[in-house]
Order: sequence, then C-alpha cells, then structure tokens
Amino acid sequence: MENWITTDEADDVAGSIRHALLSFGATTDDDQAWKWVALSLHSAVQGACICHLTTSAAPLGPVTKRNAAEWLNFFEKSRTEPSAKAPETYLMPLPDLLKKVRQPHSAGDRSNEAGVTISDQELVWLKNFHEGIRNQFTHFEPMSWSIELSGIPRLAELAARIIIEILGFGYAFRHKETEWKQELSKNLSLLSTQA
Repeated sequence: MENWITTDEADDVAGSIRHALLSFGATTDDDQAWKWVALSLHSAVQGACICHLTTSAAPLGPVTKRNAAEWLNFFEKSRTEPSAKAPETYLMPLPDLLKKVRQPHSAGDRSNEAGVTISDQELVWLKNFHEGIRNQFTHFEPMSWSIELSGIPRLAELAARIIIEILGFGYAFRHKETEWKQELSKNLSLLSTQA
C-alpha cells in the first residue's frame, strides 16, 4: 500500500503554524514540546519569507546570490540545450531572508511598496533565535542546556505579525483559495495570543 501527501511551500507554512499551536498546548504536560514550538515557529517564518520572495522564475528570490547566478545560467542554457541540468537550490538562512523581506518591493512580483515591518532589534532577536535555539535544537550536541521560556510567547506573537503582514501583501499565498487564507489568518490570530 502506497501513501502520499501533496504539499507545497505555502501548505508547509500553514502546517508549521498548526503544529506550533498543537505544541504550545502540549507544553503543559511535556517540557520537550517546547522544542517543537520553537522549530515550528522558525519553519513558519522562514517558509512565509520564501513564499513572499519567490519570483515567477522559481526558485529565484530566496536563494543565495551564487545560487541565483547558477539558476539564471541554467535558465539561459536550457533555452538551447534541453538536456541542461538544473542546479541544486540553496536558500538563504533565515536572518538573510528577514533582511530581504524588509526591503520595499521585496515580494516576488515587486508589488509591495513597503517592506515587511521588522525592527533592527527584532531582527537581532530573530537572528539569535535562529543561530542559538533553532540551530541547537536541530543539531543537538551531547550536552545539557537550559532555555528561558518567557520569550517564546513573544516570539510567537512576532512570527504571527510577520506572517500576517506577508499574507496582507497578497503575493506569497496568491495561489491559495479564500478558505485556506481565512484559516491561516485565524490560526495566526490564535498564535499571536499564546502569551
């Protein structure tokens, strides 16, 4: 028996938000659920940035500069060489994605006149979250460590605000149905009240 799921980068954002909400609920009985809160929040914000930045020439937008050049070279080559091999995709890390979405006209269709509102202090906080907590949880070393949990609900509120703003620009989730966007908005509202 074969089982498959069909997903995309937008569904991954929505799934990450749902998982963050489920994990928040599990923290009352299981301290280890905080890991999944943190990883889900990171995944949701990163995925939303990717959805916002990706151009119609995917994966251009959220990839590294070097990788963008490789993809542009491939696109040009593939016009005359059908056997041209596509390069691997190398996404920018979350701190770089956040810097890029802050820029005016950062959406893949360049339609947003203002960038996503992320202050310098919030950018530093999210960079520290990415490099410290997220990376430590993802690449867990053999050691014991403690995490101050009081900031996690504020982090959830910030993540929700960023994704709500990206949703409001209209480009990132343009292919999704109205009901999908309404559920995403409802879950983001719930996420922002986890304090």
